[in-house]
Amino acid sequence: MEAIENGLTGESFNCKSEPKEVFELVRVEDIEELNKDCGLDRVKLIGTDMFTHYIKDRIDKWTDKVYKTYLEYHFAICERADIIGVSNHTMDILRKKK
Repeated sequence: MEAIENGLTGESFNCKSEPKEVFELVRVEDIEELNKDCGLDRVKLIGTDMFTHYIKDRIDKWTDKVYKTYLEYHFAICERADIIGVSNHTMDILRKKK
């Protein structure tokens, strides 16, 4: 609700970033448009934190085995286009067009 009240999201829940914000909020399609405008090709788009943000309070209590299993899960899903939007942060690996 805070994002709506502060005008950071529109009617279609698209993100609106202002210079006063520390981070810019964008959708994958916004990133793709920037890449196209810059003449870049995507190598990979990776969700760097995925579900970790939602369970961050529990991670420090995990055993090494549970943590290792979670990392295996994370690396298995971090490039899935159908869920990349759950990540708070992404890494877009790009290449100049030849």
